[in-house]
Amino acid sequence: MTAPVNYKDYGPLYAGWARALSFLMAMVLSGLLLVMPSVVASDTRDLDHGPLSLALIGISAGFIHGVGYVPVMTVWRWLFSPYVGWPVMLWCAWWWSQSLF
Repeated sequence: MTAPVNYKDYGPLYAGWARALSFLMAMVLSGLLLVMPSVVASDTRDLDHGPLSLALIGISAGFIHGVGYVPVMTVWRWLFSPYVGWPVMLWCAWWWSQSLF
């Protein structure tokens, strides 16, 4: 049996409020993408895969951080941390809001 994770070892953005915020942002963005796929592209010919891939990495980081999982490997821990995920999700929200309004 494994010991519980001590989130204080990973910095201040691993507190409960921060993980809840990550999970909430990831839920909103993924819900928006599922309900209104037109925010990404109005037509499949207009689909830009680079920014969409980056947005999906940010949403994945939000879910991974939000549920409290801390990867063992340093590169994955960095990639799926709130330090990377939050700016990417905020950029994603800004990018998609440009197509809504």
